[in-house]
Amino acid sequence: MAKTNWMIVAIYLATLVTAIESTIVVTATRSIVSSLGDPNLTSLIFSTYLFSSALATPIFGRLADNHGKKIIFQIGLLLFLLGTILCGFSVSSWMLFGARIIQGIGAGGIMPMTFALIGELFDITTRGKVMGLNNSAWGIASLIAPLIGGLILRQLTWHWIFFINVPFILLILVIVQIFYKEKAHPTVPQSGVFQQYTSLIFGLLIVLSGIQLFSTHFLLGISILIAGMLILFRFYRKEKKKDSPILPVSTILIRDFRLLTICVFLINGALIGFQVYLPMWIQTELHLSPTSAGLALLPSSIFFIIGSYYSSKLLIQFGQKRLLQLVLSGALLGFLCLSILPNTAGYSTLLIFSSLLGFFIGTGVTISVISAQAYATTQNLSTVSGFITLCRTLGQSFMVTFLSVINQQIFLLKNQQLAGYHSVYLTISLIFIALLILVSYSKKSKERVQSQ
Repeated sequence: MAKTNWMIVAIYLATLVTAIESTIVVTATRSIVSSLGDPNLTSLIFSTYLFSSALATPIFGRLADNHGKKIIFQIGLLLFLLGTILCGFSVSSWMLFGARIIQGIGAGGIMPMTFALIGELFDITTRGKVMGLNNSAWGIASLIAPLIGGLILRQLTWHWIFFINVPFILLILVIVQIFYKEKAHPTVPQSGVFQQYTSLIFGLLIVLSGIQLFSTHFLLGISILIAGMLILFRFYRKEKKKDSPILPVSTILIRDFRLLTICVFLINGALIGFQVYLPMWIQTELHLSPTSAGLALLPSSIFFIIGSYYSSKLLIQFGQKRLLQLVLSGALLGFLCLSILPNTAGYSTLLIFSSLLGFFIGTGVTISVISAQAYATTQNLSTVSGFITLCRTLGQSFMVTFLSVINQQIFLLKNQQLAGYHSVYLTISLIFIALLILVSYSKKSKERVQSQ
């Protein structure tokens, strides 16, 4: 039991450092650009990290099933540590650019392993609680990272926003080495694996590039996005014929699994849209401070944890389909209300909706992941976890870009009765209506999670 508790600490810290690394850099962007003298760094600092982590995620998932979770988790941590140290010592924009790529690759090895380890170490009744605790790291990071970053910049240089992670990564490595005893894992021989990985990376890179261009060059972005999806579909067709595919082909063929990954994609996308535009609403319409705007997300984070914590119990009580219907309906109601609330709605009113949406989204995210992971076998648990993580990352990347286009188009219309964030929440509502219909009209699935 003590070993399991130590692994919970390691998993949580691993998630926390990757989450903080995604947000703390925001506070130091101006200092980094001024220090290194390259204005192009503003976007590259973020895009390189997100791109490289997304590209690495499914690959590390497959490697873990072939060679063992422990060694791949440690490799991910070591790469993240190396990238972090190089970021801190960077003296040029190109050095920082390369270091962020290494750091992102490491994060791509860490994130799917946290999901896979939770799936391996805990049964269904405990898994939701642990996953809820683990998911809270993202909410906590969004709150504390700007504060820590601001404090570091006042007392030290921007290099220390990277160095602060080093002792935590070393602690995680020690815990994993001492307390995680993995069962003997035979190496699975593969042929042509390099070509498979190259094809997957190329397709994902095209898709991510299309998403990035979507908001600034709409037609070019959508064309590249479609081309990337076609490349990935062709790659998937080839994977179905492989003896050892690097994607969880046998699991993807299951209809209910595909539905759940769509839920992961869209619900996580809705979450990022909510987190971006609620603070904007508070600052532009209520004219409150950035601190007040950030604190408005605190109830969401708290109730996200609560929803995640009780998700397993609710899943067993209501069943997968019915609970998804309830959660999606609750979130839909919340987003619809936000889309029609007057611009001057009180701060306390927005806090109430922040709490409600935090609970419904937290529950929805967790039950989607748990239910999807239930379709994995002991032989492909890490691969499935990596695929689920990739769906989450792509969902957030696509939705934050797509919603920014919606927001910008409303401002171009100069319609004073409809603010950009109203249109964003209305768009999310329409997406949730479609998702609710999709879930409701799906055939009743086998409740696999109940038997685990």
